[in-house]
Amino acid sequence: MADTPLAPLITEAKNGSLTVRMDPEEFAKIEYECQAFKATIVQIQKKIEGVSQLQTWGFGDHDGSQLTSATTMADRFRKKSKGQEDGNDFHTVLQEHWNAVEDIRMLHVAIRDRFIAEDESFAARFTTESERLDQLPGAH
Repeated sequence: MADTPLAPLITEAKNGSLTVRMDPEEFAKIEYECQAFKATIVQIQKKIEGVSQLQTWGFGDHDGSQLTSATTMADRFRKKSKGQEDGNDFHTVLQEHWNAVEDIRMLHVAIRDRFIAEDESFAARFTTESERLDQLPGAH
């Protein structure tokens, strides 16, 4: 795991030194929603990647155009969608969001796993809710 703002909390959760109160059903919902959000981010990134690969934008950026700034603008749009040198492009920023959601998910996984290891009733309720959520339309 990379060094992230949540890394110390994840370590505390794994060690059992973090105190949290939550129903097992809530842990299942957090897992489900984190996975769904990450999948949505990936879908958007794929669309943005397509934008970054557009060859002609249709606003005068074609060969032989007299609008000399159009090619520059098209290049800026491509880079802003993906590939800007300073990392301030949509694809990279969305990846940072994906990473943050994964950190939140991992924190909850560490806490959940400690509960499951220590409480059979908790484990059974978590499993039941996870299975229910997996049956929902559009489940990942």
